[in-house]
Amino acid sequence: MRLNFAKYLIITFLLASCRNQEKATQEYGLKIKGANDLNVAVHMSDFDNYKIFLDRLNEIVCSDSIPKIVLETENKIRNIYPIVYCETPLVHPIFKNTFFIRRDSIVKNERKVKFSELSILMKENFENMGEKADFAESPEKVLFIFEFYRNTGVDGIERYLEIITKSYDSLNTKEDLKITFWPKIDVIIELEDGELKYDKIE
Repeated sequence: MRLNFAKYLIITFLLASCRNQEKATQEYGLKIKGANDLNVAVHMSDFDNYKIFLDRLNEIVCSDSIPKIVLETENKIRNIYPIVYCETPLVHPIFKNTFFIRRDSIVKNERKVKFSELSILMKENFENMGEKADFAESPEKVLFIFEFYRNTGVDGIERYLEIITKSYDSLNTKEDLKITFWPKIDVIIELEDGELKYDKIE
């Protein structure tokens, strides 16, 4: 009887100690040193609309604070610091530097990337140094852009963030993981009767 009771106490103690262990925390993105007081945590579970999510990121940055997307799994917390501007810059990304994340895929150079090959492709882009034409010009220019339509939900974003950060972890690189979120817009294809005509691209 005493032996069973002792086993019970040991198991209870072990379970309690496991619960009290702090989760490992990993940082991703362009974190500003010494600016912890400016960080504002953002949880994807708080949003059901991509526009509202984008507006929240914009609101944080325009208030001179820093958005920090918190991705929490069973044994790890990933803090992701995306690139966000108070006013959206009018820039066109260079395709060879950019991974595009869409609702159903990750795309690089107009080709869907299998999740199993993402880390290899990331490594090739970080190490290319402008040598191969289809890879990034330099490691500083490698960029991941999330492109969802404003009126859609945020389903899949957490999953993609986990896949991207895990692939990045496997590289053991000192290069920053640059992630940003843009609204997907219709592509202008021609002028019709003097007015802009748009064509949706899924």
